[in-house]
Amino acid sequence: MKKKILFIANEIQIGGATKSLVYMAKNMHKQYEPIILINKEGQLTKMCEKYNIKYYILNYEGFAVCEGITKFKKVAKKILFPLLKLKYFIRNKLALKQIDKLIDMNEISLIHTNVNRDDFGALLSKKYHIPHIMHLREFGDSDYKLLYLRKKYITFLNNNTDRFIAISNVIKENFVKKGIDKNKIKVIYNGVQLNEKAKTNTDKNLNILFLGGIQESKGQLELIEALNLIPAEIRKNINVSFYGEANKDYKKMLLNKIENYNLQNIKFHSFIDNIDIIMKDYNVGIMCSKSEAFGRVIVEYMTNKLITIVPNTGACPEIVTKNSSFIYKHNDYQDLADIIIKIYNMPLEERNKISQNGYERAKEFSDIKNAENIMKLYDEILEK
Repeated sequence: MKKKILFIANEIQIGGATKSLVYMAKNMHKQYEPIILINKEGQLTKMCEKYNIKYYILNYEGFAVCEGITKFKKVAKKILFPLLKLKYFIRNKLALKQIDKLIDMNEISLIHTNVNRDDFGALLSKKYHIPHIMHLREFGDSDYKLLYLRKKYITFLNNNTDRFIAISNVIKENFVKKGIDKNKIKVIYNGVQLNEKAKTNTDKNLNILFLGGIQESKGQLELIEALNLIPAEIRKNINVSFYGEANKDYKKMLLNKIENYNLQNIKFHSFIDNIDIIMKDYNVGIMCSKSEAFGRVIVEYMTNKLITIVPNTGACPEIVTKNSSFIYKHNDYQDLADIIIKIYNMPLEERNKISQNGYERAKEFSDIKNAENIMKLYDEILEK
């Protein structure tokens, strides 16, 4: 009989962390039985049904919330902070009492928390004495500007987690500095579904794809500022598409910038589940995040043979190589503009060589390899 793993999901939207969770779970069916705990119905429940992954819905909350993008929301969060904290403790206390009605916890061999802003898995581990693993997928401060509802959360997680999985070396170093026991942390890069049928887009024009939530931390503004520095005779041959769920205030600011700069050929699209469908229409993929913990979209670009541009921040320099992608200096709009111009002026043969190098590099980050490495860690913990 296969051992059951209870995954604690953080969000219902299909962002990078949630994609990693679903692919991880579906690739361990032969050895383990994955069960995903979700706090509300949404896109994640649909993906679970698509891949035949068992899931349950329970009303629990994470111990960290985003501070907000506007001054009004930041002030409101600070004023409401005591109420948010009270709601978080009450909701999780009730969820701890209700979980037995959904799941027989005696059948669970291991609990795996998917994102490090959730402590419900740690609470379950403490209550039922079940081994607990936590994924360290985000910095928390430099990327999402989180407010913490639990005091001394690092100490609590350290005391109630058997092992931590860091999705990059830079994330590991960050949490060691915060106080997580370095001997408990193992680096396992995220896994991405590889596209074995990818073809190179040979359009002379640059068709740039920017995947990720339309929010400040993802840096769409950086690309818009760089486009404004590119000569008009080149810029007219550059098409840009932003795909992702949007923060309304941030998107409004971007649209105002685009209008003020009189930029053309820029489109915004909602989140799309199957990105392989759209990848073939683009030849450049870009990410401008201030501090990305891994950046799975980088690998998604490379496995679909897009020339990839990333900043010199977070884990980006770990994921790409010099001959497979371009790295620009974060917040240096001119540097980013120069790289885009350089790619535009490249012969197609040179472009194809770079995209092929990226395609080969992406093979190091397959979802199957990721699941295998994580299952080895499960085996190690459960054997003890």
